[in-house]
Amino acid sequence: MQGGWQPPPGGGGYGAPPGGGGYGQPPPGGAPPGYGAPPPSMGFQQNPYGAPQMGGAPGMMSGAYGNYEFNDMENSIIDKTAGRAKLWGIISTTIGALQCLASCGAVANASMASYLPSGIIAIVIGVTFMGVGSSLKMVVQTQGNDLMHMMQALQKMGSAFMVQIVCAIIGFVLAVLIFMLAAFVLVAAAASS
Repeated sequence: MQGGWQPPPGGGGYGAPPGGGGYGQPPPGGAPPGYGAPPPSMGFQQNPYGAPQMGGAPGMMSGAYGNYEFNDMENSIIDKTAGRAKLWGIISTTIGALQCLASCGAVANASMASYLPSGIIAIVIGVTFMGVGSSLKMVVQTQGNDLMHMMQALQKMGSAFMVQIVCAIIGFVLAVLIFMLAAFVLVAAAASS
């Protein structure tokens, strides 16, 4: 035997992808669902190791996603996630609406005006997450367009997370500035007395 790696006797793996590559026979019950070569219309190129390579520039999404259909187990997971995304959207929107209503009390107490920006942000985040839930629900309810709806849901989820990230950074910066301003006022008050 020569040096280097050799496949085990009797083969193994899940079989060769169309066009060659791989070794061995699929398991007795066939390959697990979801495995196999991508449709030729998606712009994939076969490589000798069987892993698909995306055509086009990185970060660019093509308009054709293929006809993959999620199975019942995958659909139940996606449906549960859709329900939780919608629930979080409803909760966030409700909290935001209550904060906006509380900010109306700024007439009596000026400090209540601070509820308005956080209320608006919570409403925007809530609406975005309800959109994520709706797009994920479309994955479960439609036939043949699962990948397109999944990509739309992921784009909306990315937008929702970006809104939360930006708001958290702005909130942290404002909290630091308010703390520094309060410390400056206290030091100035102590120095003048």
